[in-house]
Amino acid sequence: MRRPLSLFNTLTRKVDEVAPLEPGVVSLYTCGPTVYNVAHIGNLRTFLFQDLLKRTFQAAGHDVRHCMNITDVEDKIIRDSQGGLPPEASNEARHGAMKALTDRFTALFLEDLEALRIQRATYLPRATEYLPQMIRLVQDLEAKGLAYVREGSVYYRIAGLPQYGCLAHLDREGMKVGTSVDADEYERDSVTDFVLWKAAKPGEPWWDSPWGPGRPGWHIECSAMGMELLGERVDIHSGGVDLIFPHHENEIAQSEGCLGHRWVNHWVHGEFLMVEGQKMSKSLGNFFSLRDLVAKGVDPIAFRYAIQSNHYRKVLNFSFEGLRAAENSLKRIRAFRKRMEGEGEAGGGPWKEAVDPVARVNQAREAFWAAMADDLNTPEALAALFTLISDLNAQDDHMALTREERDAALAFLDETDAIFAAWPHEEASLDAEVEALIEARRAAKAAKNWAEADRVRDQLKALGIVLEDRKDGTTGWRRG
Repeated sequence: MRRPLSLFNTLTRKVDEVAPLEPGVVSLYTCGPTVYNVAHIGNLRTFLFQDLLKRTFQAAGHDVRHCMNITDVEDKIIRDSQGGLPPEASNEARHGAMKALTDRFTALFLEDLEALRIQRATYLPRATEYLPQMIRLVQDLEAKGLAYVREGSVYYRIAGLPQYGCLAHLDREGMKVGTSVDADEYERDSVTDFVLWKAAKPGEPWWDSPWGPGRPGWHIECSAMGMELLGERVDIHSGGVDLIFPHHENEIAQSEGCLGHRWVNHWVHGEFLMVEGQKMSKSLGNFFSLRDLVAKGVDPIAFRYAIQSNHYRKVLNFSFEGLRAAENSLKRIRAFRKRMEGEGEAGGGPWKEAVDPVARVNQAREAFWAAMADDLNTPEALAALFTLISDLNAQDDHMALTREERDAALAFLDETDAIFAAWPHEEASLDAEVEALIEARRAAKAAKNWAEADRVRDQLKALGIVLEDRKDGTTGWRRG
């Protein structure tokens, strides 16, 4: 059964049903990372929201064609990759230094996705692989009178697009236009003609173009990759609220200026993450990557659940107290799964509050999907799950559920886990060989035999067991 889903559309400022252009197939473009540093947990909130969005459509019976870009050429990347090179360095050396930086942080980003069980996109294009498409798009805009050249750079003429500002709902009255800006990011009150192609500056890598040596502006990258891989019409485009202006506004201008029709039907944006009530800042000591959390003993899946159990359009205050609450919630769901996987024991006999467990599961399922279909209302959806857990645990205490009733509950847990990826079926215990290896590694560490401990760790990894050494000295494990 294919379920309809509705999402808040930033373009219309209301919750609209998503009507895929191709029935049963959702095209989804999500802005990926700018790979000049390790992703922080605020970035990861956006990617976890997008994974929730994607998995919900899949669980609702839709196929998803997902494109997530990797921005590997941009102002900050050039700043951080070129500093160690001499002024006379060749263009080849400059490209090599930029690629070394972006390869390193791309690999770390993909490791984060794997640790958080975020599904890989159907397409994962790197901007530097799509320069010909970007150049053609700029040429098309130039031919339509929507772009002009100045000193080897090319700028978008926003006065030529009457609907400019439609996404951010800008008031164009009194808005100064006609000036141009080279910066990729700027404030909302600095509405200007923006750069499509940047003329090469000393000390920067460059590519050949019809306008001379240079490199693409940030905004043109997503338009070119999205149009190339998903086509001239896209169902959903997503990112954080910080991208609404100028990035997504400029994407609309470029793409629709070229195509002459609407490019994206649904724009969906996730809110910011605060940490302990404050904006993340290294100077405040509240700036965390996923690796920082793991070093503090945090299970990445507990972090995943803490993010996804809150509504994506509400500012989320991350705290370690909230993380502990998320861990306790997961323990409750997982304990319920183990209980339902067991055979049960005879209860205390008839119970005046008894319900039909299978009917109760179906009721929870409908409540769960009604919430998820209403703009991914995860707090309400999870409330339906926890109420079911309370009801069936209470009944099982008095009247042991049958195998059929337990299997109905397990099927619903599988259905919900397809979205949250946090309570899968797991073996009840490790086999004797793995138990022995874990104990052998503990003994090797106690004896400070680090080489043996590492060897056993690698042996466990080969068996699909990933160990996680925590800061408090304990060791957790998960199946890889």
